Amino acid sequence: MTDQTPIPLTDFTRRASAARALIESLLTELIGPVALKYDFFREWSGCWKVLVEITGAATGKLEFTLLETAGGGLLALPRPLPERWRLQTGIPADDGTRWTLDDKGLLVPFPPPA
Repeated sequence: MTDQTPIPLTDFTRRASAARALIESLLTELIGPVALKYDFFREWSGCWKVLVEITGAATGKLEFTLLETAGGGLLALPRPLPERWRLQTGIPADDGTRWTLDDKGLLVPFPPPA
């Protein structure tokens, strides 16, 4: 990991609307039009997560870990990260960066450095 790696979001003040918009944009990009229900919660470590119930183009539930990029952007990382998204698209942050997990499970920029 580098100094630029996103860190867990612990200050959720005024970030709920941004998180909802980011997750909706991500899921619409990757699976099509969806309707979403959000359940935000704080993990024992202080990190914020959100459980999202999806209906529309696909149906299911995904949990996202909310992270803050070095530039102050918001990253909503699905857990577990679907393999196709990990290898082919990455996950966009709202500051324009894209992220994925490498083979060791570490967060890296997308596309990963060669």
